Amino acid sequence: MPDIVNLDRRKRLLPARPLTYRARPIDPSELSGARRQKAREALQEAIFALQICHARTSLVIENIDDKESRERLTSQSARIGTLIDLAWCRLGDI
Repeated sequence: MPDIVNLDRRKRLLPARPLTYRARPIDPSELSGARRQKAREALQEAIFALQICHARTSLVIENIDDKESRERLTSQSARIGTLIDLAWCRLGDI
């Protein structure tokens, strides 16, 4: 079987890889910045969803007939609104 070529013994020439394919060290500050940005975006979405739920709940509270229950829920809603505002302000610190 003289036609069989043993590939282990042959040296194959590989084409040179472009510079864009070469590995470069990862800068820890870039990695940290990317993680921070992802966390910030996730928190923005969560706060926005909470804000929408709070707005819907406020509409339901307005339709409650029992005055005492409505006042109690309105005060709780005001506290939740304050916490949402605080969350938006603190988001800038991330």
